[in-house]
Amino acid sequence: MRLLYFVLTPQGLGEVVIALSLARQLEPAGAKSHFVVLPGAEAMLRESGHPYTVVEPSMGDALYPVVDDLVAQFRPTGLILADYFTYWVIAEGQFHLDPWFIYRYGLPVIPVDQWEWDRTDFTIDIAPGLRRPVNPKLLDMPARLHPVPLSHLERRGAGYPYRLLAETDRIGAARRREVRGSLGIDDGDRMVLLPISGWQQPSGRPAHDSVVRLATHTPDLLAGYLRQLPAGTHFVLVGNVPDALRGLPAGRTHALPPCSARRYSALLGAADAVVALTPPAMTLLRSVFADVAGLVLTNRYTVAADGDADRLDAELGGLGPTVRGWLDRVGPVHPFRLWPMSFFEFMRPLLAANPFLDAVSHAEILDEAGVVATLTALLYDRPTQDRMAAARDRYAAAVAALPDTVDVFAAAARAAGLRMP
Repeated sequence: MRLLYFVLTPQGLGEVVIALSLARQLEPAGAKSHFVVLPGAEAMLRESGHPYTVVEPSMGDALYPVVDDLVAQFRPTGLILADYFTYWVIAEGQFHLDPWFIYRYGLPVIPVDQWEWDRTDFTIDIAPGLRRPVNPKLLDMPARLHPVPLSHLERRGAGYPYRLLAETDRIGAARRREVRGSLGIDDGDRMVLLPISGWQQPSGRPAHDSVVRLATHTPDLLAGYLRQLPAGTHFVLVGNVPDALRGLPAGRTHALPPCSARRYSALLGAADAVVALTPPAMTLLRSVFADVAGLVLTNRYTVAADGDADRLDAELGGLGPTVRGWLDRVGPVHPFRLWPMSFFEFMRPLLAANPFLDAVSHAEILDEAGVVATLTALLYDRPTQDRMAAARDRYAAAVAALPDTVDVFAAAARAAGLRMP
């Protein structure tokens, strides 16, 4: 079995992790893999040892002959889209070509569907007043793979849930001390890892004003909360870190350049908590299996008109000074589950009755007292730590009870017309 993966993620690397993990899990079945990726994923592919081909949106329809040659030389028996939405939006929106040219090869196509599209109306609420329809061709595909987490555990229709992670980021006590010691973090201190992907930050590309405003200013709000944590708390930031987070207390803030997947795994395993601003953040998903506390911050409130802040104040039992001053400076704020974009209504079906949310903590980002208290408890309160550790164990056990990924893929492959060896 020879699988050609299309992983057209421009900045975020979650889809790369999804693709590489699936490839590793299928290796015992004799699967050979080749990856078509954008430049931002090249470092991870190089480290993985898998063969890959780098393409760029500026190629436009010059991508066609590149894939023609790959199909002729690699001779795949099936094509994998990791994931469906990213493949479609980048192929159509940035390469400006027909995404479904891949059917010209007469090969089975199996998409990874991390959003459970069949539960949606194929429309995304990107920002206030901005909704985007998504091509529903996924429904014509006879099989699709749902990575767990964040997908639901139950098999449904043409969707096949499978274990996303083939390994965990857990490390032993000695390695944990070594990693933390290299950063100057003492045994009695606490370490918070904050993943912020490049796609979440302001860029030169045109975007909705509300999205740009939240991308620009939310790190200021988060930094204001983190400064309220006990003095033994260290902050580890990796990659293109916003200036507001770089300005956290000197000596306890470790802004690191992009690092290898192996190094990042060690940092995650050595952390006491992960803070993410979207439930599908790959570091948050991995934290459960690394046995590291996770906190996800989202926003269900609209603050855009006179009286909205007062109603928010009443509902939350008082707005803290940090968030009140922030709202005065920033202006209108929209609900979000995929900061800085909204995706609030779009993600509702994915998150409904989803047991993953029991394994991580959640707080409303405009609830200053709630965010600070929740994170403080995760870091310093033993009963809270024990309760969340037990919740992580329960969820990890439920995921471990899923059928072996090779067997899940074999069933999906048969449905899609791909013959397993």
